[in-house]
Amino acid sequence: MTKIFNLPRDLEEEVLCRIPLTSLRTVRSTCKKWNTLSKYESFAKKYLGDQAKVAEREREFMVVMMMNFRVYLMRVNLQNNVESSCIKREAELISLGDEVDISQVFHCEGLLLCISITKDKTRLVVWNPYWGHTRTIELTHNLQIIDRYMYALGYNKSSKSQARPTGQAILLRGIKICWTGTGKSHKILRFITYWDPNFEEFKIYDFNSDSWRVLDVTPDWTISHIYHGVSLKGNAYWFANKKYSETRRIDHFFLVCFDFTRETFGPLLPLPFEFAVSKDAMSVSSFREEQLAVLYQPWDTLWIEIWITSKIEPNTLSWNSKVFLLVSLKQLFGPQFHFYLGSFFIDEEKKVVVVFDKDYNDRRNIAYIIGVDGSFKAVDLGESAYAYPLVCSYVPSIVQLN
Repeated sequence: MTKIFNLPRDLEEEVLCRIPLTSLRTVRSTCKKWNTLSKYESFAKKYLGDQAKVAEREREFMVVMMMNFRVYLMRVNLQNNVESSCIKREAELISLGDEVDISQVFHCEGLLLCISITKDKTRLVVWNPYWGHTRTIELTHNLQIIDRYMYALGYNKSSKSQARPTGQAILLRGIKICWTGTGKSHKILRFITYWDPNFEEFKIYDFNSDSWRVLDVTPDWTISHIYHGVSLKGNAYWFANKKYSETRRIDHFFLVCFDFTRETFGPLLPLPFEFAVSKDAMSVSSFREEQLAVLYQPWDTLWIEIWITSKIEPNTLSWNSKVFLLVSLKQLFGPQFHFYLGSFFIDEEKKVVVVFDKDYNDRRNIAYIIGVDGSFKAVDLGESAYAYPLVCSYVPSIVQLN
């Protein structure tokens, strides 16, 4: 009689490929042989490919969400008409201990950068959920401005360590999942542009040298810590506004890109709407892992707009001439509703946007599903602490951390 631990390798792979990503770590811990098999790159390609096909068949995808200072993997199926079932929490992805809160998370092509802050230090943890590998960087900080620092994870596109040729890739619901890139030279950007008192600092951490370097940056703009950044093609983008001067006393927002290959910020890039100010609700997200999308709701109106770029590079961009979504929130929520931070993602096939924010009383996390046709659903994600929910698309990767 053939026992389960004596199965032929091809049959073992078939068994492992049926295990959800969130359960793979548990299976690895119960069988040394399966743990070894699951870490072969050839199996990883097959596993992620099969998981992608299942998701395509079920018409669902995954997102990473930071909620109540914890990071979760959420499964989204907008074909499901039951509101309580269309967005499900699969598992807590990473925990640094019950006493440690995660204050920021940044996703870059399958890698998560999680930032936790305690009284004595800041801890950066880079993690690949597929492999379970982590890399921890600890650093001291200025306690007076500790929560004003911004972080981003990216990589050098011209690195000589990228010896492997471009390989197989699949397209899942408009998201490209690639198997290559294990040789990418990853970096972390840490910066602050603080106005009271005036304080600016830009540093970059190189994974290869395991060291920090100070960058010579003298911007004429600032980036507020309340606006989260987004990764696209190995670079990072934020909303920025020009510094105040004697001749300029109003906000005027743009996008700005940090190019991890050149280790510099590009020029201020125009938004598709004019005269955005700090009272307005604005958020930026990736779209298909190839373009950017922005959400905009002026503070004095109840209209929400979603725009998508048609071309995007660190030094230039252009916007589609037609808005993706333009809906009046007055008909959906009432006369006083206004998004605050509103991280979001777009389901192009369903022609909807899912906005993650608070309820009217700021007590619960809510996923607002809004269609281009004006349709609307609200999914209650539970009670919430002060922090607003943050969501980003999740793309599995076989990149291994050095």
